[in-house]
Amino acid sequence: MADSQHNTVVAAKQVNIGSWISRGWDIVMADIGSFLLLGLIYVAVIVVASGTVIGEWLVIGPLQVGLFYIIFEKMRGKPINIGDIAKGFNFFVAAVLSNILISVFSAVGFLLCIIPGLIVLALYIFTPALIVEKNLDFWAAMEESRKIVKEHLFEMTLFFFILSLINLVGLLLCGIGIIFTLPLSFAAVAVGYDELVGIEKDKVQ
Repeated sequence: MADSQHNTVVAAKQVNIGSWISRGWDIVMADIGSFLLLGLIYVAVIVVASGTVIGEWLVIGPLQVGLFYIIFEKMRGKPINIGDIAKGFNFFVAAVLSNILISVFSAVGFLLCIIPGLIVLALYIFTPALIVEKNLDFWAAMEESRKIVKEHLFEMTLFFFILSLINLVGLLLCGIGIIFTLPLSFAAVAVGYDELVGIEKDKVQ
């Protein structure tokens, strides 16, 4: 019995890329209109802010946190409220600082070679989710993400690479596809977070 229980726990902690993407797809398709609008808002805000690097850094992190907030609420069975994407700005300092540090670390990795850059981005993939779910500061969230991902480093790096390819395809489809592939990617990561960490089912935001 003990061995059976142990095996069940281990199985629940495994990375299943196909399942995560498939479940992310189901989450998005269940409310496709709202997620397309969220994707459009996400892209539009970043485009507007992209006049300066500082502008991008000030919005990308909070937008990521806001998307995870919405997806986690959806996973708890609650309806989507488009305006909740702005709730990421409630975690402004942690979201912005973590995004800046991850950008710098990954840039160094990409300078060394493409693979180290991908590994860095994979290591910190759960940072925005941890900020909103655990209310962690920027460094604590980054460290917690790193500790979670390093146990499955190859699989998680492959997962991030596949999501990057999906978003690249979205961009190649006249740029329009990205408003679907971005929410899909976030949803897949949210599913992965739930598998490896577990969201608080009855969390009151």
